[in-house]
Amino acid sequence: MKLLLHACCAPCSIQCIKDLRSEGIDFHLFWYNPNIHPYTEYAERRDSLALFAANERLDITLADEYGLRFFLQEISQAQERCEKCYRLRLERAASFAAREGFSLFSTTLLISPYQDHDAIKRIGEEAGEKYGVDFFYRDFRIFFREGQSAARAEGLYMQKYCGCIFSEEERYLRKNPARNENKKKEESVYEQNPAFDRLSLLISDEGLEKLKKTSVLVFGAGGVGSWAAEALVRSGIVKIGIIDHDTVCPSNINRQIEATTATIGLPKVIALKERLLQINPSCEITSREELFCSENKSSFGIENTCYVIDAIDSINHKLTLIETACGAGVTLFSSMGMALKIDPSQIKTASIWNTKECPLARLVRQGLRKKGFSSDFTVVYSTEHPVRPGFVSFSGQKQINGSIVTVTASAGLLLASLVINDVIGNK
Repeated sequence: MKLLLHACCAPCSIQCIKDLRSEGIDFHLFWYNPNIHPYTEYAERRDSLALFAANERLDITLADEYGLRFFLQEISQAQERCEKCYRLRLERAASFAAREGFSLFSTTLLISPYQDHDAIKRIGEEAGEKYGVDFFYRDFRIFFREGQSAARAEGLYMQKYCGCIFSEEERYLRKNPARNENKKKEESVYEQNPAFDRLSLLISDEGLEKLKKTSVLVFGAGGVGSWAAEALVRSGIVKIGIIDHDTVCPSNINRQIEATTATIGLPKVIALKERLLQINPSCEITSREELFCSENKSSFGIENTCYVIDAIDSINHKLTLIETACGAGVTLFSSMGMALKIDPSQIKTASIWNTKECPLARLVRQGLRKKGFSSDFTVVYSTEHPVRPGFVSFSGQKQINGSIVTVTASAGLLLASLVINDVIGNK
């Protein structure tokens, strides 16, 4: 069995190749990417891949065709631009594979969490059927972060956008929203959307419209924050930001909604964003794979949002977020400690100054008093005495505490409920 591996770039190729080699699969790299523009970008990626292949002693074929005019002609009238782009490259790879006697073909696009895997798989299989060669599908996404780190360590060229000038434009406009003169007028996501029928019966169309106009920033996409974010989206919130610097690991699966065996290794915010968009594709979701801290607190636009949900574990960063949100006049709902708890019926809401039996809430109060902070905000906390496990594990200097989804999810749902009820005036 010999496989032709279409390569979009060197960083995406590293771990795909490592995985294929571990299974003893013989492969040959194939470069054909007329979507990459401008030419300087195209040349950087091509040459980086060629150098990587030479260093690794890999067989490679470069279909070196800078295709600006061809690409624009093919894509300009396509409603599904990315799918058309996938088809151009995969059909060329399938054609080459069939002509050169390869039994299989695949693509390194399958390592990227930013690509549409369902579309790539479907189009790859269609291209394979067209040219009489099988498409080899493998979900390489679990290796994405590892591959990026390896590429940086090797000094390979690291691109900042997918390649085409349309994605480069979108990247620019996201950084400069005031320059986007062609922004579409906002449309109601509830028109002819049966997903919210039952909700409208409960809170009325007026309540739905209020939720639609509400923006929420969720800091922390773990056992509490991930459930809060999903509950908000399922309840009609469409403008939501999710912030977390961590990646999904196996120990997250017992309590974090985005954590599955298929998402291990992915950034939590990427995995969660994909899930939320499957629930409501009309959502405007901003995801930031970044640690919130005092050094970057001004970059999150907290003052421009309606609500902040704090599901941060670190006491120092939590105190910074509390100060920042309250100082900006934004409504804050904060989660206290949910680890070492097993009874969700003991979860309550109260002013931070009125909590009882919660060690983290006590530390938060102490930290705020030291800072001279006296404002009030609502927290979700548990009155349950911490359950002491038989043993405590350590990772570096970080203590790892036991936790259970029935508690963390209940806290997240309660945080979302505080937002929803505050928006619709049900207090």
